[in-house]
Amino acid sequence: MTLGDFYGADVAQLRQLASSLRSAGRNLDGQRQALSAGVAGTRWPGPDAQRFRQAWDANHSRSLSAAVSFLDVAAKAILRHAEEQEAASSAAATPGSLSRQHPPSRGGRPHPADVAGRTPEEIRTWWLGLTGAQQQDFIREHPGFAGNTNGIPFGARIEANRINAQARIDWLRTSDPEPQLNPWILDSGYPARHAAEHEAWRTRQDGLKYLQKVVEGRVQLAAYDPAGHSIVELLGTYDVNTATVITYVPGTTTNEASFYQGGPQAVASRLVQADTSGSTAAFVYKGSEFPDGDFVEAFLVEAKSDEFVAGSAPVLAGFQAAVDLERSRDTQSVGIGHSWGLRNLTGAEIEGARFNKLIALSGAAMPPGWQPSPATDYTSYTYPDILLTAEANGLVGRTIPCGNLRLTGMSMNRPAESHFRTCTASTTTH
Repeated sequence: MTLGDFYGADVAQLRQLASSLRSAGRNLDGQRQALSAGVAGTRWPGPDAQRFRQAWDANHSRSLSAAVSFLDVAAKAILRHAEEQEAASSAAATPGSLSRQHPPSRGGRPHPADVAGRTPEEIRTWWLGLTGAQQQDFIREHPGFAGNTNGIPFGARIEANRINAQARIDWLRTSDPEPQLNPWILDSGYPARHAAEHEAWRTRQDGLKYLQKVVEGRVQLAAYDPAGHSIVELLGTYDVNTATVITYVPGTTTNEASFYQGGPQAVASRLVQADTSGSTAAFVYKGSEFPDGDFVEAFLVEAKSDEFVAGSAPVLAGFQAAVDLERSRDTQSVGIGHSWGLRNLTGAEIEGARFNKLIALSGAAMPPGWQPSPATDYTSYTYPDILLTAEANGLVGRTIPCGNLRLTGMSMNRPAESHFRTCTASTTTH
């Protein structure tokens, strides 16, 4: 368009282009989520499957997410140019006014690029430096980032994940059709594949009621990213009055669907409810993929894989760093791991996570290189199972002994195969 000596773009076309980019981003993200669900839900055991899933999570899914983010940023940038164009066109229509116009910046709106590469501590400082209006803009415009970034306060993350839950509900209702059996496909393996696809679809659809509770504020999600296999639920209230904050990590085969009926939340929920003072809060943690699939893949391959826990432990350590940022000086931090969850917690200790108490519930063997922290009280509550039998016979590594290792009479220099006594069950973490 031209106006006197002023040249510029067609504002209507800019807005149409922005709309097209945003629509393309939504469609691409929907396809990413569908593919991620397919990768996670397909019954494919063995090391090739493990390598493929790890490659998908670490590279392909992230590349698609980056493309979605690029389309979103591009759409916003084009809309901003459209607004600037309108302002400049209006100024050009008034003689002498163009020289008084200054290109606006991002309008004071914060962006994920502002904190790229920063530590959780730096991100928290950045967040607290924003105005309330800027924080709300950020949550509304970037809920995926706001709901899953360590350093952004959990109150804001929970608010953002209500938006993310609604987006997931919308996708499940509009973009996740029920797989239909095609009678013209004569491949002998097709019926089994179709049954698996339908089961995965039904599992996703079962999440609608749970996600609606999130939207309504009856469930608090401190993290929610289905494509990243991440869901973390907060039970109770975590604030300056919290005396004990628990990070409860469930075990093998835990996935998002496990949360729908409250299974992984049961132990942490009982502990929170038992504290009538209301001073206990608990995070039920699944911040990455857990060992999953059929029995062989889940229990005999991934659960015992040092490489698998090496990928999950840094994620848990990063989340625990965010918990510690909001923990007051007098608040005790308790980690509780059930089965493989203990392996994840002790792996996080290797990555720098620290707890006042660490409790094993028939926990699995710790990763290579784990050493107890002198400042942590370690306790093991067990029940008879196949893993405990294997541990007692020296077939798998070691779990955590009663009390701090300094108090058990065990040598700190004993090898990882050392065995130890266990404790009587208890229901309190105080």
